[in-house]
Amino acid sequence: MKGRVIQIMPAPDNLFAVYGKNGGEEERKALCVALTDQGSVFPMVMNNDGSVRETGEEDTFKRFEWK
Repeated sequence: MKGRVIQIMPAPDNLFAVYGKNGGEEERKALCVALTDQGSVFPMVMNNDGSVRETGEEDTFKRFEWK
């Protein structure tokens, strides 16, 4: 993440985040969307343990998809 998070907004129910992972892609439901003081926007998703987090170093956020 570049910059400091200045706002978190709830994500629409049909918004998914697509990540590049191990040469393929993985899709996760976006719970909220974060805006940084540098103008970056990124999704926040739920971990397997139920905690909400930003994209991890092992993941590369590629795009949003609406379904």
